[in-house]
Amino acid sequence: MEIARLFNELQEDLLAHMLKEEHILFPYIKNLEAGTGPARPPFGTVQNPIRMMETEHEAAGEIMHRIGEISGHYSPPAEACNTYRVLYAMLRDFENNLHRHVHLENNVLFPRAVEMEGNRG
Repeated sequence: MEIARLFNELQEDLLAHMLKEEHILFPYIKNLEAGTGPARPPFGTVQNPIRMMETEHEAAGEIMHRIGEISGHYSPPAEACNTYRVLYAMLRDFENNLHRHVHLENNVLFPRAVEMEGNRG
């Protein structure tokens, strides 16, 4: 089934994405906030990994958009069993949570990190 294939692709992408956030970007942002850490990170500026994260956010959104299209925007057929209905509801909730997560990072955390780095002088 195409939805399962797309969701598995998304899962793999998000696992790799989260590892980069948790091991590279977020520790650097935490150090920026604390006023510690290297003056020049190995990735040059925080804007470099942020651009990568935003590109990956866009790709995840595109996969979820495609899943939404295939599923009729998470509308199960009238004859669908309860498991099928729950799956579609959970996919819809997942997409909503993903959008919320991406919004917070792209529009709150990342601009704040760029600003903090710029203020370091």
